[in-house]
Amino acid sequence: MKKLLLILAFVQSGLVAAQSQQEDIAFGLSATALPVFDDYRLGAEASLRYYITNELSVGAKFQYTFNTYNHGFIYQTPKTIVHYSNISVPIQFDVVNKERFQLGLGFAPGIASATLRDRTQLKEEEYYDEETGVTTVVRTPVRLDRDSYFTLTPNVDVAVKLFNIDKESNTGLYLTGNAGYQLVLGNGDFTKTTDFRNYVLSLGFTIKGTSR
Repeated sequence: MKKLLLILAFVQSGLVAAQSQQEDIAFGLSATALPVFDDYRLGAEASLRYYITNELSVGAKFQYTFNTYNHGFIYQTPKTIVHYSNISVPIQFDVVNKERFQLGLGFAPGIASATLRDRTQLKEEEYYDEETGVTTVVRTPVRLDRDSYFTLTPNVDVAVKLFNIDKESNTGLYLTGNAGYQLVLGNGDFTKTTDFRNYVLSLGFTIKGTSR
């Protein structure tokens, strides 16, 4: 019993030490190449990760792109626009964690959505500002359909530190690149899984520092 208690105490102290060594937060903005309809579309990406230990982090990522088309897919309209977005939870383990260089392996489960809108039909929405008394009219294409899929993206992440922003909090700016392969599951009305299944690439900047 004493040996068991000693082992449990040792494991617990190790976990507490690992968690207390680093409570970093990493915020990133990137340009990304997203697979949409057997082609790559340039998009934007924003991510936020919290480091549970020195190497293990979990967070949230948002990716977005759009494109216009001169056909209606399954609908009778000559002009459409598709908005594509993906909200995922990246889980990453840094196999190399140096001061100037990090190499991480991870995966990101998420939900991808493709929203189809008709550019020949516009819907008007009015927004009234009580403080200024100004009414703003916004015209948006009418939504025709939306397909959603479950995605899983194994990936490799590389970060190179450019310079320190704040030495006391060990906050720095990193040049970051990420490459993964997006797997897609589900069924759609005007799209199919192979329309979004391919490599995903991103390049951008990340600010990383302690939250304490």
